[in-house]
Amino acid sequence: MGSALDHADHTADAPITLLIADDDPVARTMLSISLARRFELAGVVEDAEQAVAAATHARPDVAIVDVQMPGGGGLAAVRGIVQASPHTAVVMLSSDESDESVRALLTEGAACYVRKGVDADELTAILMRAIRAQNQPAAGH
Repeated sequence: MGSALDHADHTADAPITLLIADDDPVARTMLSISLARRFELAGVVEDAEQAVAAATHARPDVAIVDVQMPGGGGLAAVRGIVQASPHTAVVMLSSDESDESVRALLTEGAACYVRKGVDADELTAILMRAIRAQNQPAAGH
């Protein structure tokens, strides 16, 4: 039965899939290089519309999404990814950390918010925590 629970049961042989969405080509490249040995890249895209399309097609375990990018921005990307692939943990990445912006992203379904410039090991740990949290059964079930 192909359910979201299937994605939670990773073994050593089952790669964890990652979608990267950032309009900055340098950021996309750096994220791809630094995370490729830990995750299988399900897509590397440059705007919100592409992020939603890639999530719909690939159903990644986790997505890193820049807050400010074309095609509707991070907020549109979060909404679309959560709707298209509910099991995908969405981690927001940006230098904008206004309380209002962060609250809106978390309200729409983002797992957490990370400032750009975080090192690869810390980002990997954050992504893994987001995946585990996303795949926890809801309280009372």
